[in-house]
Amino acid sequence: MAKLDMGILGPFRGKVGTVVGYVWKGRDVVRGYRRAVRYPNTASQQAEREWFVEMVRFAATARGALLLGLKEKAARWQMTEGNAFVKLNKGCFHRGGAVDYEHLVLSEGPAARVAPRSATVDADGVLRVEYERNGGQRYSRGGDRVYLYAYNAVTRQGHLSTPAERRQGRLAMQLPDGWTAAETQSWLLALDSDGRASASSYVPLDQATAAATPSLQGGPSAAHATARGLAVQEKSRTFAPDIQNTLNVQSDENEWTTCRRGGGDAG
Repeated sequence: MAKLDMGILGPFRGKVGTVVGYVWKGRDVVRGYRRAVRYPNTASQQAEREWFVEMVRFAATARGALLLGLKEKAARWQMTEGNAFVKLNKGCFHRGGAVDYEHLVLSEGPAARVAPRSATVDADGVLRVEYERNGGQRYSRGGDRVYLYAYNAVTRQGHLSTPAERRQGRLAMQLPDGWTAAETQSWLLALDSDGRASASSYVPLDQATAAATPSLQGGPSAAHATARGLAVQEKSRTFAPDIQNTLNVQSDENEWTTCRRGGGDAG
């Protein structure tokens, strides 16, 4: 994709030769015309396509969180938040379907990272996360909005919580019917008063809780979850907002950049 400056003919729409002109986020842009793919449908090609589809599917499901966490990064790179996610996380999705959830980057920015302290799922299927208030961090403010995003790796559904203030130090979210703690992956992210995001923090669920929590079939209904400010379950391709799970990993830069190899400039 390239920006189109006003030339002698001005901007255009539609296909002209080998390029297509259109408007993206208020800008006149052009891109090459997409041609039909004629690669042989080998096992290697199928694995490569599935690898890419898995990344795009996750980005579509987590769109609500990405719009919060990768907005500035996407604007800087002049791409969508979903494409920024793919660029940052190529190394976390492995051929064969394995995903390094712990090191996925759902958010980046100058706001103070949210450090999780504990995460449990109670008998009613409520995910409860406690996190550090981070009062001593330079860019931390008690009024920062903290979100929890939760993703079910089996059903490929995700939900984003309503925000809590950083000073509260805790978030609670009703998991949808049918979810188990063992299937749930979650992250925390924050926005400061200027709308700037923090880096996301993976929330490791207490292993004893994960092993002991049964499926939540017959738990609170989707309508009940909505009344509590949670998004109703949606298919991944609908770009549903997501619940956020916030357990922090005290990871340094080297830990989570490892799975971003091949993701391009992370700055």
